[in-house]
Amino acid sequence: MPYVSFRQARIFLATCSHSSITGAAQAINRSQTSVTKSLQEIESELGVALFDRTSRGVTPTAYGRALERGAVLAAEAMSSAGELVPPVLVQESPGLSRFFQMDVSDRWLNSFLAVADWQSLSSAAQHLGVTKSAVSSNIRKLEDMLSATLFERLPSASIPTRFSRQLIRYIKLARSYMRHAVDEVLSMQGEETGQISIGSLPFVRTLIIPRAIARLRQAHPNFDVSTLEGPYDDLVSALRCGDIDLLVGALRGPNLEPGLEEDPIMTDELSVIVRVGHPLQNVEPLTWSMLLDYEWILPRVGTPTRSLFETALRKQKMQCPEHVVETSSMVLLRGLLLEGDQLTVLSRHQIIREEESSMLAVLPFKLHNTYRPIGITSRSGSNMAPAAKLLVEQIRAVVMDLT
Repeated sequence: MPYVSFRQARIFLATCSHSSITGAAQAINRSQTSVTKSLQEIESELGVALFDRTSRGVTPTAYGRALERGAVLAAEAMSSAGELVPPVLVQESPGLSRFFQMDVSDRWLNSFLAVADWQSLSSAAQHLGVTKSAVSSNIRKLEDMLSATLFERLPSASIPTRFSRQLIRYIKLARSYMRHAVDEVLSMQGEETGQISIGSLPFVRTLIIPRAIARLRQAHPNFDVSTLEGPYDDLVSALRCGDIDLLVGALRGPNLEPGLEEDPIMTDELSVIVRVGHPLQNVEPLTWSMLLDYEWILPRVGTPTRSLFETALRKQKMQCPEHVVETSSMVLLRGLLLEGDQLTVLSRHQIIREEESSMLAVLPFKLHNTYRPIGITSRSGSNMAPAAKLLVEQIRAVVMDLT
């Protein structure tokens, strides 16, 4: 997959800014030869001309403008990382200043991120396909550059410091912007390649996301798709640092954190779910008192589903079950329901396969005022990759088919 390093992006942006190779070289204190060589390497890597060259200077082509959009966002992310240290230190330290201007070796960054992920020099080296001594040397050079200790070195592990954990977020985010920019350039050439990573919350994991991915892969078999599942807070952290490109599931509305934006795609209502053959399955009319005579399995406190369920109970002046099993695992939830007479509250979309297989059923009981918006959460002002845009189209198409 074509790749543009931070240093290459820095040289490219300087050239765009000054409309001149000479001006770029002077601005970043590099020779004209090295600037020219770096630009040629990027163009060779991407297979396009990024600039129209004339005697009066250089002007970005359409491909160059596409790459510039992502490179600007990457540069802004790295510049924002500078807020992690006092401004006076950045001004006094040439190494810090260069780092936050993306003048840093990718080998050093690769080693840094790998050790942070694996918390082991040996494992990081094996993952990168280099020697342990090379990884150790790269980490030392980066620490010297930043005038900071990046890991707490224990006998059995290398634990990232608080500063490292914060720094990683910006590095990953900047790399994500560059990857998206490269994907856009390739897409403009008609190449059916791209990468997308999405976070999925429980509502969309059963039907919407699987069907959307299947459709995307059928239309674009060369696209690489990865998914990440987990609690909402963990997925938001992954979204902020660029580990995932978008998050799909229940929206937070007024409780949404700054720096994120939401795009509703549908509204869903909750239902009471039981195993097929449950004593209440054919009982009508059902009452809250009858339901609360049974044990419940619920998502954890603070999730939209749990909050809506508790609000519905309060409106009926009923108390939430005192002893419940809490889980966000659909596999575990299904197993628990099938093993006994517990009840749970879910979207009907989440058990569509189990309904078709006559495993689970929806009780004939209306949960009033339990509507919740479902949609896509992304970073504010982010430049969504072409593959991500196409997946969003497929998600919308699946939702249209279901409504």
